[in-house]
Amino acid sequence: MTFCRRRRHPNSSPAAPLEDDDLLAEILLRLPPQPSSLPRASLTCRRWRLLVRDPRFLRRFRAHHRSRGAGPVLGFFTDEGIGISFHPTLDPPNRVPPEPFRLQITGSLLNCRIVCCRDGLALLVNVHPGKVLVWDPVTGDRRSLLLPQVFRNMDKFYSGMVLRSAAAVGDVDPFQFQVVLVRCIKGPHARAIACVYSSDTRAWGDLVQISTPLLRTLSVARSGALVGRSLYWSLYGNSSNAILEFDLDRQNLAVIPLHMEGWIMSAEGGGLGLVSVSGQRAQLWKRETDSDSVTTWCLTKTIHLNNLLPTISWDRLIVDFMDESNMLIMGTLDGIGIFTVHTESMQCKQLPVEFKILPRVFKPFASVYTAEMGVGAEHAGAELLHNR
Repeated sequence: MTFCRRRRHPNSSPAAPLEDDDLLAEILLRLPPQPSSLPRASLTCRRWRLLVRDPRFLRRFRAHHRSRGAGPVLGFFTDEGIGISFHPTLDPPNRVPPEPFRLQITGSLLNCRIVCCRDGLALLVNVHPGKVLVWDPVTGDRRSLLLPQVFRNMDKFYSGMVLRSAAAVGDVDPFQFQVVLVRCIKGPHARAIACVYSSDTRAWGDLVQISTPLLRTLSVARSGALVGRSLYWSLYGNSSNAILEFDLDRQNLAVIPLHMEGWIMSAEGGGLGLVSVSGQRAQLWKRETDSDSVTTWCLTKTIHLNNLLPTISWDRLIVDFMDESNMLIMGTLDGIGIFTVHTESMQCKQLPVEFKILPRVFKPFASVYTAEMGVGAEHAGAELLHNR
């Protein structure tokens, strides 16, 4: 769709700011990245409606807000043993319809598993044998990748992360990304391996490995974290724990011994952090290095969960963590519900979803979504505004 710039007589006075299409676009570009923002703006007049529906503007809108953060958490993907489902969690009028977030493929999704949701992308395994799938649920873009040989037929024994490439500029919003897969191989020659796929080269890079006796009994956790330019995964075992680090720039692996259990996060002020939960208390830790290069974990905050959450069965608590939003996710096996606690703002929310059995996979999904992007029905914007 093209727009005609309004012409002025050479001697006429400058147009009012909202009469200039370029300036108006810059203003609308800075609306909050909530699903209802652009549908609301489109109700102003026909000119605004045409602008906020223009594909070029929408690409810029997504790129602008992605460069400043992940966007709001639109909902959660779950695996309840019958396939992958999406559960919207925002309050009206920002609650998105679940239909656009259903993966449409040929075949069954019963064995499909979501490994990671990050940067508005989802990484799935077992969609097709020997492949992983990168999917943008908002735009519908997806790409199937043939796995490196060492990762094939091992879907239950590796983890990974998908990262969108650097934020697009101007009208460019490419479906560009990196996929990093990691796996621990136990035994007398225990080692960790990693491999990186780049959509720029459309190929997997060289296999990266590290060997250490620490890995003989450890397995890699499903969830990872991005801190600076490094990826981290918790390694867990019956008697020990550690952290697996992959440096994106140097393309190397390191293993960091750990004497506590928890979820990796970006610490306040930067650096490697950890959140641990025990009973009714969550503690935030930061890894510090002194002048003698000795590293220690320092306690930075204690959160008393019993002051934020209703009365629940604390001994039946299931916990996960979303590092992209610094959000604890807690579910109970007694049917009370699922709750989120933001470790920075301390805001607590009970999600509007109920499960008879707590899902085995529970992945928060954050992205910049508007109903005008074309992923939903023709009148999805109006449905959002009337969803009260």
